[in-house]
Amino acid sequence: MSSRSITLLSNKSFARRMSPETIHLMAVLGAAVIAVSPILFYGFPSALDLSNHFRFALPFSEALRSGHLYPGWLAESNNGFGDASFRFYPPALYYLLSLARTLTGNWYAATASTFVVLSMLGALGVYLWAREFTSSGTAMWAGIFYAVAPYHLNQLFQALLLAEFAAAAVLPFAFLFAERVCRHRRPRDIAGLAGAYALLVLTHLPLTVIGSIALAFYALLRVDRKKIASTAVALAASVALGLAASACYWTTMVAELNWIRADNVNPDSGLDYRYNFVLSTFSPDSINVWWMNILLLFSAAMFWPAIVLVKRAAREKREGDGHAKRLATGAMAASMVLALTLFMATPLSRPLWNLVRPLQETQLPWRWLSITSMACSLLLSLSIPFWVRLLKTKMRSVVIFALGTIAISLAFSAGHIIREARWLTPSQFEQTLSAIPGSLSVYQWLPIWVHDPLPKMSAQVEAGDRAVTIESWTAQTRVFHVAAGDATEARIKTFFYPHWRASAGDRQLAVHPDKNGALIVALPKEPAEINLEFREPARVRGAAAFTLLGWISIGGLLVKRRYGKDHES
Repeated sequence: MSSRSITLLSNKSFARRMSPETIHLMAVLGAAVIAVSPILFYGFPSALDLSNHFRFALPFSEALRSGHLYPGWLAESNNGFGDASFRFYPPALYYLLSLARTLTGNWYAATASTFVVLSMLGALGVYLWAREFTSSGTAMWAGIFYAVAPYHLNQLFQALLLAEFAAAAVLPFAFLFAERVCRHRRPRDIAGLAGAYALLVLTHLPLTVIGSIALAFYALLRVDRKKIASTAVALAASVALGLAASACYWTTMVAELNWIRADNVNPDSGLDYRYNFVLSTFSPDSINVWWMNILLLFSAAMFWPAIVLVKRAAREKREGDGHAKRLATGAMAASMVLALTLFMATPLSRPLWNLVRPLQETQLPWRWLSITSMACSLLLSLSIPFWVRLLKTKMRSVVIFALGTIAISLAFSAGHIIREARWLTPSQFEQTLSAIPGSLSVYQWLPIWVHDPLPKMSAQVEAGDRAVTIESWTAQTRVFHVAAGDATEARIKTFFYPHWRASAGDRQLAVHPDKNGALIVALPKEPAEINLEFREPARVRGAAAFTLLGWISIGGLLVKRRYGKDHES
């Protein structure tokens, strides 16, 4: 027998040893890799948000390597004046990119591998959510459909909504564990929902707001009315633990939000929720809405076959056996979530948006299409058994039509969303990143004390006629020596922020912003060594303790269950 024959027999034997569920799971992960594989061959997509994300990621990684586990001040932006964006943008994606950078050795490989992994996680989450209602083979298709959903692909290849894409990998797990908490209320499920919710908060704030509304709505639909009190307690415990585990981020963001411009100064109409409802206009002049209308159209082309499931689910909910009823009630809940997402993404929900400020802060109602993609993927997979049965009847032409519209949607995604991306080769990618340090930050992240035109300085410190010697200059600590002289103030090449503290020996020095927002430090008349430090308030240390306690508690719920199982055995 040849070596090739032996290899083939060995491979077949290995395949036979694998369970069907393992094969289905491998198919899901493989499809998720294939969906984003163009970045492995053509390069990484390019858009404005690429520079915005790496304006954070590069110094964030440097700060981690220098020992700052959670940096508080982005010092290099705005030509060295810095900004406070680290304090307001969720950090999880940048921890992940930094870890990948350490493992791979370069930013291109780190970025490509990170988003391959995120694609796999998102598909896996939808697969596991669907697995709560149906067989492994059917759930497999839910994960595959999500991996190739038009809006989900658009997040990465066209819009470059990298943090939103990352959050879209976490959100399916939140729905999975919300389902399990509603059904079982087990400690491990509470821990799972808490961990998923914490990661969602730490990844993307708009999807946290949107996802929280959708999760609450889903939980109301899935809760057992006979056990509503215990389920409510379990859900509340999950959210509380999730908020505790993410306190290091959101406490600072809430406390200091009024210290940055955000949309309070010269708001960007392109980020105004009132102009970003899907189907609110069909004019190409409004390019974002026009493109989202197209994405919604091709999402409908892909997912409309799932509609047939709703009527059948309503009937089986009344007439079916236990398994059929569970599938039917899950399908009905997903259908209601889908209806909610379409309502919230379109102008029909404008009155609600006008009343709820947190919704307005998410800026773009079409972000709801991220949850639309999840719900549609689940529903389409659950409808497959019906379409398979229909294929054996005289209605097979309808099945062929359904397959045709799905194929058209996939062709659109491949031909427009992916193929028309603006690709950066590895060398172009690294060149783009090299131009980012020192560049202007996003307008909204500037402190409110900064006024146009932005200040310019040729030296790190200006102190009139007094000689200045820089002793050290790092992101969050600066030391310089000033000679004796008449000037009573030094102008620092740093934007003012209330956490900057200046001292000369044991003496605290007053600080304030100048008319353009640069940091001014009061100087003693005698020669002095000035220490300038970005000092975090006590609440930041308290929030860090809450975060640590939250993750220990989440782990404790899992360990407690494991101990209980071992003890019982």
